Amino acid sequence: MPALKTNLSVAGCALLVMPVLAAAQVPLDRADPAINQRALPATDTDAARSQAAPPASSAIAEVPVALSGTVTPVGIVISGAPDIPPFVFSENIVSYSGRPLEHADLARLASDVAKVAHERGFPFATAVIPPQSMANGVLSVTLDEGKVDAVRVIGASNAAADRILMAALATGKPTRQADLERAILLVGDLPGVTVTQSQFLRHDGFGVLLVTIAQEKQSAYLQIDNRGSKEIGPIRSTLLANVNNVATAGDEVGLLVAQTPLQPREFVFVRARYSLPIDHAGSVLGISGSFGRSNPGASLRDLDVIGKSVDAAISYSRSLRRSRAQSYALNFELRTLRTKQTLFGRQLRDDRLTTLSGSLDGVTAMAGGKLRSQVLIVGGLPLSGVSHEGDKMLSRVDGDARFVTASYSVEWTGKLWRKLSLAAASTGQVASRPLLATMEIGAGGPAYGRAYDYAERTGDQGILGLVELRFDGGKLVPGVIDNFQIFSSVDGGYVDNRREGAGGGSLLSTSGGVRVMTGKLSGALEVSLPLNADRFNTRDRDPRVALRLARLF
Repeated sequence: MPALKTNLSVAGCALLVMPVLAAAQVPLDRADPAINQRALPATDTDAARSQAAPPASSAIAEVPVALSGTVTPVGIVISGAPDIPPFVFSENIVSYSGRPLEHADLARLASDVAKVAHERGFPFATAVIPPQSMANGVLSVTLDEGKVDAVRVIGASNAAADRILMAALATGKPTRQADLERAILLVGDLPGVTVTQSQFLRHDGFGVLLVTIAQEKQSAYLQIDNRGSKEIGPIRSTLLANVNNVATAGDEVGLLVAQTPLQPREFVFVRARYSLPIDHAGSVLGISGSFGRSNPGASLRDLDVIGKSVDAAISYSRSLRRSRAQSYALNFELRTLRTKQTLFGRQLRDDRLTTLSGSLDGVTAMAGGKLRSQVLIVGGLPLSGVSHEGDKMLSRVDGDARFVTASYSVEWTGKLWRKLSLAAASTGQVASRPLLATMEIGAGGPAYGRAYDYAERTGDQGILGLVELRFDGGKLVPGVIDNFQIFSSVDGGYVDNRREGAGGGSLLSTSGGVRVMTGKLSGALEVSLPLNADRFNTRDRDPRVALRLARLF
């Protein structure tokens, strides 16, 4: 038996390495939990919710006019607005000079003056016409640019929201629209918090901003799909759960658990994360760790391949700009990762790396839609113990943990005409040297190359893209299907390796399907057709049918 196992081991190694040239993918990558976890679903509900935070409204219903009777000003002066140049009022007040003004006319004049201040970025500005003698026929209008003296958070209690609003708005200076919008959106960025209303009240010259919030203590998202491969899956389940305000206001504990429920031995991945705000400007500090294990079936079952991955990271994120039109955040992460694989209990792979990454993430209103973008730089640190080119048991013979990669991702979504909308996305990467498997860019999977399994083509560098046309149908059957979307896409890309290394290649596919939603349930049916290459698993170009069912708790 030992001799037989040795022979099988040698044959297994040959089987795992030989397809590199023919299929442009090392089968062992399909057993690496660190690679497979990158194809798991991700949700970003907080960002979408906070973008929709309502603007503040003012409870001031009328403009005080203290003058009585009819006046005929020969000139009008605006006082009390040091931050607004006087000439900007000219266009709005010139029509009131040199003609009789009754009480209603004076009220409109004061309203027009206040409107100019609103347009200049002072949302709570008010104008009054006080009692005056009108010496030389000059009418004086007093403008108060408006300031927040106090903030009250109602609807739910959240000390982090109190601190953000007070630090940003209760400054003793006139409140500007950009500061107000940023503060409201930052509150909406807090875990589990939704801003439902904000209102400005003024009493005896004292300005109070009331901000109404709703708050969830916990939430969860469960998805089941068949996007796995024959070796790991194809049925997968993914659970994302969050608990908010655990140790302090604004913190969050997050958990991700993914597995292959029908073949539990094939794949399990667990990630835990804790984050908390560390200032009033939208800065967040986080720590995370993960563990993954795979024991793939199908063509790898008889080889008893076992993969394990462990990582730990500390991250820092700071909001640089937060508004409805543009939001940018700077992110840094220090991460250490180790992935190992064995064949019949013998060590086959052992990658060790520590990376420092920095990214600039943005969301911008553009061309009637929304553009999401990211620029990411990752550096493999030359620390003691990391993998070097030439070490034994590397996932890539010429790979090295000391590297620099630069990558980007962009996605634009927007309406074209009535119920037609478009999504266009792309991502790409360049590298300074050959990489280890977990740092490569991959084509194939639910985003780019949907007819193929995730990372059927991998490389040190590449570019991927997708164009998707959508028909947003709205309600189909009230109470049964609240919203549905029909879509069709073309997606794929090209990846290759430095030093003319083996592997890489291109994938191109086209897809069509439907997405439906009712209440907290959602689902999708997608049929994808390979266009330029056979699928790795089936060795043909038959259509691939993908199903997804999800529930938000």
